[in-house]
Amino acid sequence: MPPSNTPFADVSVISTLALKGALETAAPGVRAAYHATQALLALIDKGQSADVVILTKEGIDQLESQGRLVAGTRLELGRSGVGLAVRAGAPKPRIGSFQELEAALLTAESVGHSEQGASGLYFAGLLDRLGLAQRLKKRVIVEKGPVAARIVTGEVELGAQLLCELAPVPGIDIIGPLPDEVQVYYSFSAAAMKAATNLTAASAFLEFLRTEPARAAMRQNMFEPI
Repeated sequence: MPPSNTPFADVSVISTLALKGALETAAPGVRAAYHATQALLALIDKGQSADVVILTKEGIDQLESQGRLVAGTRLELGRSGVGLAVRAGAPKPRIGSFQELEAALLTAESVGHSEQGASGLYFAGLLDRLGLAQRLKKRVIVEKGPVAARIVTGEVELGAQLLCELAPVPGIDIIGPLPDEVQVYYSFSAAAMKAATNLTAASAFLEFLRTEPARAAMRQNMFEPI
């Protein structure tokens, strides 16, 4: 845990939900706002800014092409795959193969995924591509907040989300990653924004993300650091 007098104690961060667990573990005092990458890009277009931004690789690519980032500050963080979870203590269906995954999805009383998050967009496309979307008993598309929260309340029996987003949520049990034949990995990057009000703190925070305590927090939250 970084001490409160570190150079980035007053840094402001806007981050994809994928890094929420890792940041809260490694730097619990950091001032951060979390949302899905696409939602954050929309907010940035409307004028929201921070000292450091953490998004999917593609999101950072977009900001970089728009000239919104400080040159030379980009940091590649790592990646995470998509997994499924159930409420804590609930039976865990087998999902080790595509056939098992299909059976689990069609048997579940409800299947949920996010509307805007990277995993939700992928999972929605996967359901359509495999012809499963119309065969589910109930499909819950979560517009705001983590899918895991809906699993905890029982609204969603079987929820799909990035493993690193599922990992820090109490009250759920992670079944495991999607089978290899339908798995996808999302990479994430960080950078200082040109609109930063504290570039020194931003640089210090980005350097902190390279350290072993930060990387250990990522691994703890099922995020694979580079």
